[in-house]
Amino acid sequence: MRLVGEDVLMVSGSDCYGTPITVQADKEKISPAEIVKKYHKLDLDLFEQYSLSYNLYTKTATRNHKEVAQQMFLKLLENDVIKKGIMQQYYSIEDKKFLPDRYVEGTCPYCKASDQRSDQCEACGRWLEDGELLNPVSKITGSKVILKDTEHYFRSFKSVEKELKEFVESRKDVWKKWVWAEAHGWLKEGLRDRAITRDLDWGIELPIDKIKKLSKEKQLQSYKGKRIYVWLEAVMGYLSGAIEWSRRVSGDIKDDFSEVIFSLFKGQSKSWRDYWLNKKAEHYYFMGQDNLVFHTLLWPAQLIGSGKGYTLPKNVFVNKFMNYEGKKFSKSRNWTIDSKKIAGTYGVDLVRFYLASNFPENKEGNFTWDSFLSSVNNELVANLGNFIHRVLTFVERNFDNQVPKGKLTNEVRFEIRDVFSDAGDLIREIHLVEALARIMKFVSFANKYFDKEAVWHVVTEDKEKAGQILYNCIQIIRPLSVLLSPFIPDSMRDLARMLQVEESTPKSGKNNWRYKEVKAGHKLGKIEVLFKKLDPKDIEENKANLGSKGLT
Repeated sequence: MRLVGEDVLMVSGSDCYGTPITVQADKEKISPAEIVKKYHKLDLDLFEQYSLSYNLYTKTATRNHKEVAQQMFLKLLENDVIKKGIMQQYYSIEDKKFLPDRYVEGTCPYCKASDQRSDQCEACGRWLEDGELLNPVSKITGSKVILKDTEHYFRSFKSVEKELKEFVESRKDVWKKWVWAEAHGWLKEGLRDRAITRDLDWGIELPIDKIKKLSKEKQLQSYKGKRIYVWLEAVMGYLSGAIEWSRRVSGDIKDDFSEVIFSLFKGQSKSWRDYWLNKKAEHYYFMGQDNLVFHTLLWPAQLIGSGKGYTLPKNVFVNKFMNYEGKKFSKSRNWTIDSKKIAGTYGVDLVRFYLASNFPENKEGNFTWDSFLSSVNNELVANLGNFIHRVLTFVERNFDNQVPKGKLTNEVRFEIRDVFSDAGDLIREIHLVEALARIMKFVSFANKYFDKEAVWHVVTEDKEKAGQILYNCIQIIRPLSVLLSPFIPDSMRDLARMLQVEESTPKSGKNNWRYKEVKAGHKLGKIEVLFKKLDPKDIEENKANLGSKGLT
């Protein structure tokens, strides 16, 4: 989207207040703040390694996010989207305290899966009400827990139900069919009020002083130990992240740049309001299927309920789960791949290409080492890399490494025109697997064109004609450096250097998603091998080590 000249703000961040943080802190016997610092740094390193082009990747444990979360909480409370009520929360007699959801485990009453947390079953996906979990015990001590009344704030959907239904209906032909159907199903079933504060030690504090200025019916009897729950505040990070980015651009926030990924692209607006309070702005969200309900229903309800006129999601792009050799990824069972190690071993772009080719957009995917080997060796090496290398080495040997004279044939011209149009439309509609497949179809055309023209024979009889063929091949390679840059950016930067052409640098208002001629006489750079073939023996070793060692 940046390449076509759109003004794009891409923000996200580490969710710091979920109970998995405190669970891990207990395991490592350190504070939740130390866990956040440790894993957030690992996130930053990984996302930079994979060349993810965030304007801002931050975290929710910032003063800025706390301020935004508290302000929105107050606004939702004022607008009756948040109401107080009594809930039963699991209480450990042995520990003498209320336990967060993930500190309580038991058997799902619906699918009978064991070791499920008290708020949601990971096996069948059902949300669980307090008291539904069978045989609940404390995850800390294994002791039995009881339900005990406690006063909390609840998210109420009654005041925004009409607008929320209208919003979901308006997205029927925009979202994937299965995503819309699931969101619509939740609405049809009826959204229940759910507590959005908890008795916690780790979380964003309630803005008690400001709450006490509101009417009595909006105040709790006691605020001791109450925190805003992650189910309400985590998604606010999209808004707070945009605000933080804008504040960093203006210099209002100057410190801790080492704790974020930050970038400002040419021509971008510097105000978060242009992205959040602009009717022309479009919001796209990307996630796994376990976050579907939060982004299709709960977050829009908060945005509507705030009454601020914030931009609602245009498209919520949800992926199904990806399995590993036919089984669910699991760190505890050592059935996993370390993302940093696989990229370090085989190269970032090889991993990016394979994943982009196999996104589980509409059904569960499956990472297998055999398909990874095939994807790299057959597509990247034999198809894409081979074409580029054959053309460039031929120009180097026969035309002094300069682009020969020639004219774009109609056949090549129309192929270039169509691939930019087709792939661009597919990307805009978030059909990323199809978009990449369309580009690779163009690569197949390129190889067929090269083979059909048989330049290695032509050059011995008619060098001028051979130059014409190679000129057209160079004009095919140049668009590839643009078309594939969203998928394999590092390799396409290398290709641009080999061609000695300008990299596809995004600039708001300028369309770089188009053909640019590499003119005759242009001097090409040093030829390098873009993709190295994988050794099947290494892949067989990885398969042999499944569940034990290797890239885990």
